[in-house]
Amino acid sequence: MRVLVVASTPEWTAGARLLAQLAAGLAARGDVVAMITALGSAAERAVEQGWPRLSLRSVSGAGGLRQAWSLRGIVTALRPDALLVGSERDAVLAAFAIGTRGGIVRRVAADEYVPRPGTGAVPSPAAAGAAKSAPLPWHARLALARTPITRWGDTRLALGWPSPPVEDTAAHATAIHRLPLTAPAVVLVPGRSHDEGTAAALRTLAHLRTRRPDLRVLLVGATAALQGTRLHAASLDLTAAVEIVPVEALLHHELGYACAAWITAPGDHGALATLAAMQQRLPTVVAVDAPSAELVTHGATGYHVAADNTVVVVAELARLLADVNAQRAVGGAAAARAAREFGWDALVDEAALLLARAAGVSGAGITRRPALMPA
Repeated sequence: MRVLVVASTPEWTAGARLLAQLAAGLAARGDVVAMITALGSAAERAVEQGWPRLSLRSVSGAGGLRQAWSLRGIVTALRPDALLVGSERDAVLAAFAIGTRGGIVRRVAADEYVPRPGTGAVPSPAAAGAAKSAPLPWHARLALARTPITRWGDTRLALGWPSPPVEDTAAHATAIHRLPLTAPAVVLVPGRSHDEGTAAALRTLAHLRTRRPDLRVLLVGATAALQGTRLHAASLDLTAAVEIVPVEALLHHELGYACAAWITAPGDHGALATLAAMQQRLPTVVAVDAPSAELVTHGATGYHVAADNTVVVVAELARLLADVNAQRAVGGAAAARAAREFGWDALVDEAALLLARAAGVSGAGITRRPALMPA
């Protein structure tokens, strides 16, 4: 099957990163895949550096119409069976470019979920159907008029991340939690801007540090983007406890020595960070109304936190910091659930199946080639 993966956004976002990873995964599976990015964009540079063996094409032009014509030229030259896109805008571009010659699958971003208030659960199929029947903007109607678009992730988070096999041996658990008592650390993944969720997490960690003065806070992100969060941490007298670590340290499984992870980032960034933390056997705390709350089973693999139950979270985290066996139990359950329900190979196979159905072609056999995975 010939597939084009379209990410025309110029920014290198978590959603664009996941699309690139999916493109590489489909290529490793045996499909003929090309990645489409905006010419001269940060996403184009990131794909060139991270996936040098992935076929890359670029759309040019400053406006939507110019980019649509540019994409149409690529589609005419490569004649793909299906296109995989990650936004409504790219779905419109893809519909204009491919017409009735193939299929389009649009991955729904995690922040497009509308959880039921106070539960963190995803909408029921009936509620999702009612949302779909709501009036669509003109560009969405245009896209649907030109070609059917298969939405992927309406009722389940369509995401995954490659991870090592889950091992339950005592030696492995000891190696992962190598600093549980002498230097307890909590991973905090905030959003790009300092919001109330991150502020509440910092206040909770400051209160927790009164019980454990040796507590470390590993703040995940780029230093330039964390100024507001760092200022708030300073106002809470947490500066000496805070250490800035890059996002890659979380995604590449380098933070397994921490005791827990608290994710306040929204959308795809927060969902991927939650999954990456779970894969590293970290008990994970998420907001009860966050899209990524679906990943975490409260009390078993982590905790759902609401604005009014800070005391409960402090008590649970204090127990985890003091009990290495509890950390291993909750962390092991998190890693097992991540591998069982959000495994990477299963996600790639699901994408391939949806693309084949949308294109009306038979699915090809799987012949994975690890050399085609990211550098």
